[in-house]
Amino acid sequence: MSWNWKKKAALAAGTLAVTGALAAAARARPTPLVLSGLVTTDEVVVAPAAAGRLIRLRVQEGDAVTAGQVLAELEPAELETDRLYWAESAAAASAEVDEGAAAVRYQERETAAGVRQASASVAAAERERAALAAQLAELRAQAGRQEALARAGAASEEARSQAVHALEGAEARLEGLDRQVEAQRAALEAVRATAEQAAQRRAALSAARGRQAAAAAQRAKAEVRLAYATLTAPVAGVVDARAAREGEYVAIGQPILTLVDPARFWVRADVPETLLGQVRPGERLRVRLPWGEEREGTVTYRGADAGFATQRDVDRTRRDIRTFEVRLHVDDPDRRLALGATVQVIVPEAR
Repeated sequence: MSWNWKKKAALAAGTLAVTGALAAAARARPTPLVLSGLVTTDEVVVAPAAAGRLIRLRVQEGDAVTAGQVLAELEPAELETDRLYWAESAAAASAEVDEGAAAVRYQERETAAGVRQASASVAAAERERAALAAQLAELRAQAGRQEALARAGAASEEARSQAVHALEGAEARLEGLDRQVEAQRAALEAVRATAEQAAQRRAALSAARGRQAAAAAQRAKAEVRLAYATLTAPVAGVVDARAAREGEYVAIGQPILTLVDPARFWVRADVPETLLGQVRPGERLRVRLPWGEEREGTVTYRGADAGFATQRDVDRTRRDIRTFEVRLHVDDPDRRLALGATVQVIVPEAR
């Protein structure tokens, strides 16, 4: 009887020891921290670069679109009118440039030909005058000899008179040639003056080319603005929301659609600063989805600046414990993550 009692007491003591050890182990085992997270992503806002009336919206919420796909169209009448106006202006400026270039070429050819002709006339008149001047010197000498012979009685009065008349005729012709040379030189200067007209035409041509370039630039600008009437998807994704309706007038930059990429969803959570050692970029954490399924997530980003305080350390320093934003990429091959869904991020406590 005494032996059974001792045996029972020993068993009870052993049981209490084991229970205490298990409780101590349980207390020593780290408890994971469960954080609330949100499935989010970057939204791409589709907005027009030109104002106008929205005449066609080709997609609905939930539609999958590819990059470059036409999403919406604006009324193009006003933009098309601008394009036609500047296209006509550019054509008129081009015609003006062509006409001005032809006028410059003609003026330059006419000036060059006139200068050559007038220069040749001046040279011919000067040669003729030089020849007559040489002949005049000979006639003066001959008249002087005849005058001396006549006084000496060695020559007739008729011979003297003929020599004098020949000299006077040559002098008259030389005077006429002098006037002709002056006239030819004046004509040459007049022709050369037309070169200034060619310079003026070249200046006018340069101004016309400037107007042509300005009109071409305005035409290109109008064509770009006309292209703004067609809104295309900048990236591939899914239409998340439509912010405008057909028939509405939309301003520049006013959102019409928002696109999201399901392949680029991530989970955002705020981690207390006391657990930053367990949450580093590249760290793998468990993420519990709303229906209870758990998946692995990889930390891709940890904020550099602290956010708001979520709790207060009252046991030690009585300070606010601030949080840091972290982002996790969650394995989602079946695309079951839903934008805006609340999930749980499980962060293990440090041992």
